[in-house]
Amino acid sequence: MEPIYIALDLETTGLEPGRDEIIEVGAVKFRGNEVLETYQTLVKPKQVLPIKIARLTGIDAHELTTAPSFNSIGGQVAKFLKSYPIIGHSVDGDLRFLQQQGLKVTQPHYDTFDLATLLIPQLPNYSLSTIAEHLQIAHPDAHRALADAEASRLVFTALLDKLAELSAAELHNIAQTTQKLQWPLAKLFGEIAKRRVQTVWQAPIEFQPKPIVRPIALEPTGNQQLLDSQAIGAMFGAEGGFSRMFPGYEPRQPQIEMTVAIAEALNQGDTLMIEAPTGTGKSLAYLVPAAQWARQRGERVVISTNTINLQDQLCSKDIPTVQALLAEHPDQAPALRAVQLKGRSNYLCLKRYEAFRAQPDHNEDQTRGLLKLQLWLPSTNNGDRSELMLIQGEQQVWNNVNVDPDQCLRQRCSLYNECFFFKARAEAENAHIVVANHALLMADVKSPGILPRYDHLIIDEAHNLEDVATDQLGFRISQHSLNSLLNDMHSTGGARLASGVLNEWPQLFRLSTVDHKEQRKLEDISADVRPNVEKARDAAQQLFSIFNDIMAKDRSVTQYDPQLRITTKIRRHAEWSQVEQTWENLSINLRKIGDGFGKLQAILDNLEGRDINGYDDLVMRVKGIVNACGELQRQFDLVIYGNEETVAWLTADQRRRELLVQAAPIHVGPLLTEDLWMKKRANILVSATLSVSNSFDYPKQRLGLDEATAMQLDSPFDYSKSTLIYLPTDMPEPNERNYQRAMEDALINLCKATGGRTLALFTANTSLRQTYHGISESLEQADISTLAQGMDGSRRSLIQRFKSDPRTVLLGTASFWEGVDVVGDALSVLVITKLPFSVPNDPVFSARSEGFDDAFAEYSVPQAILRFKQGFGRLIRSKDDRGIVVVLDRRLLSKNYGRQFLESLPDCTVQRKPLSELATTAARWLV
Repeated sequence: MEPIYIALDLETTGLEPGRDEIIEVGAVKFRGNEVLETYQTLVKPKQVLPIKIARLTGIDAHELTTAPSFNSIGGQVAKFLKSYPIIGHSVDGDLRFLQQQGLKVTQPHYDTFDLATLLIPQLPNYSLSTIAEHLQIAHPDAHRALADAEASRLVFTALLDKLAELSAAELHNIAQTTQKLQWPLAKLFGEIAKRRVQTVWQAPIEFQPKPIVRPIALEPTGNQQLLDSQAIGAMFGAEGGFSRMFPGYEPRQPQIEMTVAIAEALNQGDTLMIEAPTGTGKSLAYLVPAAQWARQRGERVVISTNTINLQDQLCSKDIPTVQALLAEHPDQAPALRAVQLKGRSNYLCLKRYEAFRAQPDHNEDQTRGLLKLQLWLPSTNNGDRSELMLIQGEQQVWNNVNVDPDQCLRQRCSLYNECFFFKARAEAENAHIVVANHALLMADVKSPGILPRYDHLIIDEAHNLEDVATDQLGFRISQHSLNSLLNDMHSTGGARLASGVLNEWPQLFRLSTVDHKEQRKLEDISADVRPNVEKARDAAQQLFSIFNDIMAKDRSVTQYDPQLRITTKIRRHAEWSQVEQTWENLSINLRKIGDGFGKLQAILDNLEGRDINGYDDLVMRVKGIVNACGELQRQFDLVIYGNEETVAWLTADQRRRELLVQAAPIHVGPLLTEDLWMKKRANILVSATLSVSNSFDYPKQRLGLDEATAMQLDSPFDYSKSTLIYLPTDMPEPNERNYQRAMEDALINLCKATGGRTLALFTANTSLRQTYHGISESLEQADISTLAQGMDGSRRSLIQRFKSDPRTVLLGTASFWEGVDVVGDALSVLVITKLPFSVPNDPVFSARSEGFDDAFAEYSVPQAILRFKQGFGRLIRSKDDRGIVVVLDRRLLSKNYGRQFLESLPDCTVQRKPLSELATTAARWLV
């Protein structure tokens, strides 16, 4: 007989047991597909029901006043649960709430979230509603306890059906793999495996990768005819192809001007910068001429973006639209082929996966991660990391199984024909358009050959390029990564008494034809190098210990991880002589290790074809170590001794609890000029925010594009009618004591007058949190809920809740200044609490500032203006939108540079009035 389970769900006033309370309990007792009994009750909390929870759940606060307390129903709940296994979605959180109420649950509990991430890879997210929708399970009344418990029951039984589809051998393998783990699902797998009748022993079924058919690389057509830029522009006109595809289509003159200019830039081989305001339709404006050029000439165009959202939009929406458009106008050119290409580390390496899976003694996180990979592999066509939900410690598995260029054997690999990365690379070689991100673009600049050859480049979201280039063209070293490298050379202790290349190679030679004399040479070299590895390990530990001591004495504290820029002054400290001495010791040993492994490599190169087990892998590991030793010496020399082109700093990564040694180029412009712009025939940079006070001098200088042609398009929106900018004349400045209180009062009065519909942007998490606690209660009393980044859920869920409930105020920091797209009345008020200047003690910012005569005016202000424009762009997203922007930073009025901020915005209606008139003015404007 099948076992009985209880599906359980709680609704609560928040996410923190102890501070928040249970307001509803729902439970379903079931066996198989049969519901045996249900239980549901509201629970009276001691605190007031938050408006945002009332709206999310649909629970009326008045209903709770007559509901029983948990103390009075706790016995009923315990009696219903008994000792049956409990099912729930993210059920650990619910059990913690019960335990906080004194109801300790000791029976097994199974999480449908965990189970779904195993059995249904590739979902965009793993909310209960998303999983239910995927499984075609109705889920009415979401966020009510009984409805969610019932949905959890149905999801659980559907997932058990998926488990039942696995072979007896696979189930046995899963049960065996997980039986020693302290993981609730391990017990479930064991029970299901036992219930499956196995009359004959079967070995676990291994994944059999499918050979991949690789397309032929793109070849030039020989057609040198220039694009007809006017004909391309006409596609966007009233009689063009888009008007026939989309009913109600309205031509946009800025879009037509943009697409014509890009066609001409491709024709002439120009470098072009375009500021295309929101609503221009910029992606289609560059895709159409890019597609026509690539198809006509057989010359690839690379399109680079900064965000995943834009890549997804291009690949799932805009490129298919262009393909459909071109199909409506058949010509002699081939059909448009476009692909998205990611960096190597995003793809699974089947060979590394097999090797890591074969290792003994995986920890619990590794076992769970490998299990997810095992169940995902048969269904994936791309081997793409984004298809997997790896949680917390499970993510460490990916670094052991993804494509590593230092270990990749390429065509020599036995699984080359099945390789996911080289399949993606071959598709990119065949494509007319390759969509990449800025990080991959910069990786290709750093190590050419990552992207397929191309001569025409379009960069969207170009305002982010300097930051990404700074990150990608720099480096970071952690003690963990350094120890991992040394362990790969030689390690003693642990599960295997001796591991690493220096100890493992003799096993690979056991059945080889290599004679003892040659093996003796290898052993002599290995014996010489092992002590150097031990000395390097000790020196590395000492070096990072000294770094930690220096960091503790002289670090800059920010809202993020503490940092210390390594300046000439720091290098003159007495402690730095210890750093230099310790590094010298480490460097000497790294050099000896590199030399030793170089000798191993020279011998191994002459032993090909001598039946050495895993010969190619061994050679790649040895070469990788040689290269890594040289690279570490170069990088540490830059940090320890410094140079004029590089900024170095230490970061205390608080999440990973480790110290990072980091460095980056101070100026990326010259590097981009030499290694990117000059090597391409045409470079086109596009963004909604490039100009400062209608000038492109700042981005040109930062990106090394002094000779670029610049084009600033008019906005298709009438900002003078749609947008009011309100500048309070009596707002305290941010450094004044009463600023915080004035900001909170202004937000409360404003949001009450507008009924919510407000996005407030902050420059620091501390200020956001303080404001959240300062305004929430007052707004609750006005039936307005407050949501905050980092406090009320993921970015995606916050935006969804904000869109669905207009009487909401959303508080956000860095990532909310970009990429928030809320069309319509849900976002009618944008509050910019402070001008977004960089933190002065940020290592990169401070190093770059030293290169200016007037760093504030020439660097800090233009940088802040571009961020300010990005924030401003969150408000008006369509021609029908209407709203108000409130800037609660009086420096816009009191400082000379304030005028530049305003000049960089579209022509809006601007009012300078006291705070006392803000609420009524906003209410009138939005009528």
